[in-house]
Amino acid sequence: MHPSIPCSDVGPRLEFGPDSQCPRRWPDFRQLYTHLANPEVFVEADDVCRLMALLAPLPQPDAKESESALASLQPWRAKRQLAFERATESDDQRRRVAETLVLQSSPLGLTLGCWLQGMSAPGVCEDEDQLTLLSLLADDVGVGHPYSARRSEFRRLMERFEHSLYGVSPTGLAQVRDIQESMFALPCALLAMSRRSDVFHLQLCAMDLVLRTVELLPAWAMLASRYPQCVDWRRLDLREVRDPKAASDALACSTKIAEHYRTRGGVTAKKFEAAVHWAVDSIKAWDLELHALCTLALDRNHAMATLLRRKSREASIYHKTKTLAGCPLSDHFKKAATDPLPLLDALAQSRYVRPGNSQTSSLVNGLISPRGPMFRVFPEQELAVIREWIDGLALTRTEADTSVDDRPRSPSAVRPPEPKAAATSATPLAARPIHVREAYFLLQGRALAPDTRAYAVDYVRRWLEAAARSLGCSDRSLPNSWTAEGLRPWLLDQHDLHGQAYEKSSRDVAPVSRDDVIESTLQLAPLILIDGAWLQGFTDVDLACSEVGQFLFETYWDELGNGRVELNHPKIYRDLLASMGMHLAPTGSWQFASDTRIKDDSFRLPVYWLCLGKLPLTFMPEVLGMNLAMELSGVGDGYRNARQFLIEHGFSTQFVDLHNTIDNVSTGHSAWAADAIDKYMATLLPYCDDDFFAAQWLRIRTGYASLSSVPGSNRSLSAWTRSVFRRRLPSPKAPARPLHHYAHSMDPN
Repeated sequence: MHPSIPCSDVGPRLEFGPDSQCPRRWPDFRQLYTHLANPEVFVEADDVCRLMALLAPLPQPDAKESESALASLQPWRAKRQLAFERATESDDQRRRVAETLVLQSSPLGLTLGCWLQGMSAPGVCEDEDQLTLLSLLADDVGVGHPYSARRSEFRRLMERFEHSLYGVSPTGLAQVRDIQESMFALPCALLAMSRRSDVFHLQLCAMDLVLRTVELLPAWAMLASRYPQCVDWRRLDLREVRDPKAASDALACSTKIAEHYRTRGGVTAKKFEAAVHWAVDSIKAWDLELHALCTLALDRNHAMATLLRRKSREASIYHKTKTLAGCPLSDHFKKAATDPLPLLDALAQSRYVRPGNSQTSSLVNGLISPRGPMFRVFPEQELAVIREWIDGLALTRTEADTSVDDRPRSPSAVRPPEPKAAATSATPLAARPIHVREAYFLLQGRALAPDTRAYAVDYVRRWLEAAARSLGCSDRSLPNSWTAEGLRPWLLDQHDLHGQAYEKSSRDVAPVSRDDVIESTLQLAPLILIDGAWLQGFTDVDLACSEVGQFLFETYWDELGNGRVELNHPKIYRDLLASMGMHLAPTGSWQFASDTRIKDDSFRLPVYWLCLGKLPLTFMPEVLGMNLAMELSGVGDGYRNARQFLIEHGFSTQFVDLHNTIDNVSTGHSAWAADAIDKYMATLLPYCDDDFFAAQWLRIRTGYASLSSVPGSNRSLSAWTRSVFRRRLPSPKAPARPLHHYAHSMDPN
């Protein structure tokens, strides 16, 4: 596997005994779960296929139609819900199963919607089906109301069952050893696929269709029937949408996407049908695993064996002089790291345990008393496990043997089939672009291969170096320091300056010819047709639901029209160009990037945007600053001036009118941008020293200044721009690498 995919020699299985060793190298799902939560991570397509094959066999492209498989999901859900209900009898068992169920399903529950996070990309942001997918994601993350995201509702469910500390972050969740390793497998595959939506677009759409067809997963449906007032179960039902006024539910939207592929026919339709079968099999396998874990939660011996294995490493240090069954206790604990059953048997027969009577057993009395050698070694939850195990022990040796040998085995006792070598049509993504036009074309997608990432980081840093030199050169720069009153007062001052600038310029404005208006509109096309590209990284579920990222995701959502083609900013601008007689190729195509009517300089700022959009964590402060500069740039003056020119020559003013309103400084994008910065700085304030705090503010100021660091706008930058962009192609040629592997596309072929 690729070096970026951590592996372990022991398979993700819970069964104990000598046969628990797995000779093959399986992914370390916990580490991988944390690794893939990073929105900037890159995963090889072949590695993603191997992960998928661990969940369910990858069907061949000639798989049968999926309609029957989808139709069977509702009866299957009802049957599986009943199976979870039958797993318990007493109230105590119900509570224990519910706690287990919530904890074990948390890796999936806390990543709800992640399979759509990599779908949106600049090169396809005008596509109606892509906008539908973005609409589904927006609902999943609770756009505008991040605490109503589906994952936020699952976090509340965890709190109801006292698992609140586990729902903090992917890293924190992966460290919870009570969660079975295999329960991270499906979320890992979904996260990995989302990082390579350029290759796995079909599979991600198929998974979305299957999950929304199931609606509420069987285990969660069982909880909803028993604890109806616990949480808002509609947010965990993937068919339901948050807005009650929505024209259609989420399943209808997902079905629309499915029909897009089915009506294509040929290889695409067959691949989609195969992807649906894989998704159905994967969900069913996850459900069986979860059910087996809930069954194991009621087995006292298994709970005690798990506790011994978890304590084995620390305990082996302190028990070298004690013997048990003729063997040093420390040796027992060393062996218990992989097979705790012998130690479990030895303890059952020892003088520390009175079978059937925990009250008189020294293991949970004298040894843990304030004067005992194991005082405070076991928290109360672990003591409850030990007491229950003792009380459940048979009074005779024969019965004790039976209780050990007949205990339920792990849900993963049957090893998954050896994954077949899955051939993919994907070839390695391009390396460093050789020209700014090629960079514009390559960066249209979402995946960022290591060499391309190095180019993007270098490009952004050079741009920011120039911006840093311009700090303080304008009265429109951000303040030298951030204060607790925030940026809203400063924002209003800036709006006043914009208004004054407009009043002055409107009196002295020089006439602009029709040809100049058209030429200016054309040269802005590479920029405007990727409107919001600097924010695309904030479609990541973790970031979109964060206190800072919520503002940026909602802004991105607005830029692309809230799922409505008629409000999509790039589409509106393309229509404006068409009215001027300028018909351009699709933004994500090489024909667009190589259009000689567009100057090289016109691609430089757009490439900066595209690079920032790929690196939301590396350059978060700079993105925050640049975002504010962009949203404020035309409000009050620039858009109003442009409106005059457009009206004068008979062109539509929809684009500038729209931006002058939605970017407003009161409740619009400019206000959100300022609020995002204030939230970021206020969050840092209690937890860092003055130097670090000042450094973060400087980075935000530099990001703000970077928007004006455009070649030609400042003579002091001209020498720098010549050195950075000195490689020019007089007539851009198509890159030697296959074009269809560069850009994200709705067409998987």
